Amino acid sequence: MDKEEYFTLSHFAPEYKKALGYLGSHLGRNKDKIKATSLTPVFSDETTYFAELDLVFICRRLYQAPLLENGYVDSELIDFNYPDRDFHEVYIGEIVKVLISDDKK
Repeated sequence: MDKEEYFTLSHFAPEYKKALGYLGSHLGRNKDKIKATSLTPVFSDETTYFAELDLVFICRRLYQAPLLENGYVDSELIDFNYPDRDFHEVYIGEIVKVLISDDKK
């Protein structure tokens, strides 16, 4: 996300849960984890997404900043989600294109 101008927000049908679980639990440094799944990458519209998606929002990155502890209204979320105070980045994007699977139209 930090290096590219565009990113995607996507929705998969339930039958891809196992493939997504694999992607989320394995590092891609030493192997091509995409090849280990049934997913097909598509390189288009300034970004990458998967052909099997139901819905894809193609977004252009507009803003990026670290989450700050003093920005939380509900401080219980901090201890629950960030006990080590290792906060994520927040991104704001502009939706530039929406792709909907032919099966969903």
